[in-house]
Amino acid sequence: MTSATTKPPSEPAVKAGSKFRPDIQGLRAVAVGLVLLYHAGLPFLPGGYVGVDVFFVISGFLITGMLVRQSMEKGRIELADFYARRIRRILPAATVVLAFVAIVTLLVLPRTRWDAIGTEIIASAFYVVNWVLAGGTDYLNAEQAASPIQHFWTLAVEEQFYILWPALLIGLLWLATKRRKGPDTVDARRVRIQILLQIAVGIAIVPSFIWSIYYTDANPAPAYFVTTTRLWEIAIGAAIAIFATQLQRIPDAFGFALQGGGLLAILMAGLLYTEGTQFPGYAALLPTLGAAGVIVGGMSGRATRGFATVLNVKPMRWIGDLSYSLYLWHWPLLVFAAYLAGGVLRIRYGLLIVLLAIIPSWLSYKYIEEPFRHWQRLKEKTGRALRAGVSLMATTSVIGVAVVVTSNQLASTGDMALSADEPMGAEVVEIDPDALEPVNQVTYMTPDVTTVDDDVADVYGDGCHVDDTSTEFDPCIYGNPDSDYVVAIVGDSHAAQWVPALQKIATANDWRLETYTKSACALNTVAVNAGGSFYESCYGWGENVLDHFTGPEAPDHVIASASTYSASDSSEVPEGVRTGDVGKGFENAWTQIQDAGVGLTVLLDTPRPRMDVPECIAENEENLIECAADRTEAVKFSGHGRLLDAAEATDTETVDMTDAICSPEACAPVVGGVIVWRDSHHITATYAETLAGSLQRKLQQDSSLEFSE
Repeated sequence: MTSATTKPPSEPAVKAGSKFRPDIQGLRAVAVGLVLLYHAGLPFLPGGYVGVDVFFVISGFLITGMLVRQSMEKGRIELADFYARRIRRILPAATVVLAFVAIVTLLVLPRTRWDAIGTEIIASAFYVVNWVLAGGTDYLNAEQAASPIQHFWTLAVEEQFYILWPALLIGLLWLATKRRKGPDTVDARRVRIQILLQIAVGIAIVPSFIWSIYYTDANPAPAYFVTTTRLWEIAIGAAIAIFATQLQRIPDAFGFALQGGGLLAILMAGLLYTEGTQFPGYAALLPTLGAAGVIVGGMSGRATRGFATVLNVKPMRWIGDLSYSLYLWHWPLLVFAAYLAGGVLRIRYGLLIVLLAIIPSWLSYKYIEEPFRHWQRLKEKTGRALRAGVSLMATTSVIGVAVVVTSNQLASTGDMALSADEPMGAEVVEIDPDALEPVNQVTYMTPDVTTVDDDVADVYGDGCHVDDTSTEFDPCIYGNPDSDYVVAIVGDSHAAQWVPALQKIATANDWRLETYTKSACALNTVAVNAGGSFYESCYGWGENVLDHFTGPEAPDHVIASASTYSASDSSEVPEGVRTGDVGKGFENAWTQIQDAGVGLTVLLDTPRPRMDVPECIAENEENLIECAADRTEAVKFSGHGRLLDAAEATDTETVDMTDAICSPEACAPVVGGVIVWRDSHHITATYAETLAGSLQRKLQQDSSLEFSE
């Protein structure tokens, strides 16, 4: 047991949570209701995800109140007892849900998802899954299906906070008990403790909030999940508990105003925020301060009066009781239902699933949550609860490992590699053009469907594909680095996908190949959107690259390619940023390059099947025609047409490789034993490499690039 001792003062510094707060149970219902309805797909609640932030504030208030009361009543914080309580409260229900997810994953989901879900189950067992999710939010994974345990990130954030927070409080209590000069009275110690607690909560709030603002702006996708951007939200609840003595003195009129204003703030965030809102950052202040207002407003006997009346009705309190189980169960049920429905779940079915989630949630609450919380055998000895927690975590880990091992075993038997001298992929097409025709079954395919999403160009592993936050470029060099003939490939991931083929061509023709690629960013002179808002770093990156291509160290020839993009509205971008048609932006950029005397070839965009091809293959290994895409439609939804129009307007040479990827009517998922697409629109590095021969012939025919004799 870790503890710090002090004689309790005559009046507790914190009274928060000393009595049951029915309004907080109702507030839990509001929070989980927002999350459930948002996940069900209600269009008028695009910001329902803020319910999670309300939970954070509630948790910080209740847990900190308990910790501080314990320190004042017993003169110490019993850390082992604290974690034993958390184990009884959190782990049993979570373990059951994770076991359920593992079983249904193996029975229902395609094996393309098994490895990732198994890894996330292991991470959930140790409450670090939020960091795993944050690390997987890059552009390569942007279109992956949602994980059935993605929602466990919030539990991970809380538990990480509750590793750091009690330890900090124990340290401060130890400081408060050190002998000081002068009389060491109870009142003096009380003042010291109160000051130190206030310092502690300031340490928790201020740096985290500042970092949340910065990181949300700089890298919003991982910022949503990481602990460092969320600590301040839980600490707001902690601050209410620490300042409870002062806050409970506010007049009733002000308290009622805080209740109403807080509920309104939470509702406004749910109604007005969207997936495009940069979150958490500044935006998280509205729901978190709203939750704080409700909690503070309910102090001093107002928990059943004023606007809190609506939170006290029996259905609200009942949903509040079930809120933890509802949160755990609703999301995997929605994910599994969405998969079985073909990937998209209509709103009415989403609402039905949310309602049906009440059944396992109630069963979990009645037969798992409550019995474990009140199990006398675990309550009477802290060590038993701690050992039970370790056992549950170990069990969950074993379950996750089993899912991963099963996935890897199938991958090792499913990936049939070809001999080095045997033609594959597009090389087979050169021998037999009919190899492009879709077929129901193939004798082999590579890479395996469970690993094909990692089959990407070397620029990713070599660290020169620029992420979505940077405006700088540091090109990779392939081929002959000392060559006098420099060729640059520039654009987004649809340009980067050609690097495996261009590497072979550069080596064969003594080129110095330089790569200038950035996630979701084409070389364009007008503002474009990413995630529904102005992609600022893309605009800056494009300006820097264009300056290089028109400057004294410009390459001899540029190969450009890109996917399709939408233009930013002029009202949404800073002054001085060029806006307009994306096609005109291509024309302007290409004209500047050619006017500088640099050769330019536009490699037209590859067809876009608009389905997760590996997942489709995993579901239809004996009926692969189901995974073929109509060629006309696949070309239509790619960036092919816009690039071609811009090239014709600027008299820029183009190369079209569609005939080496698709037959005249369809785009097959597997060609020459190689999976063509690693997702819904990127070709695999393996297939791109097999295109080297046909790409070189097309470049020799349609471009002004120089080739060895």
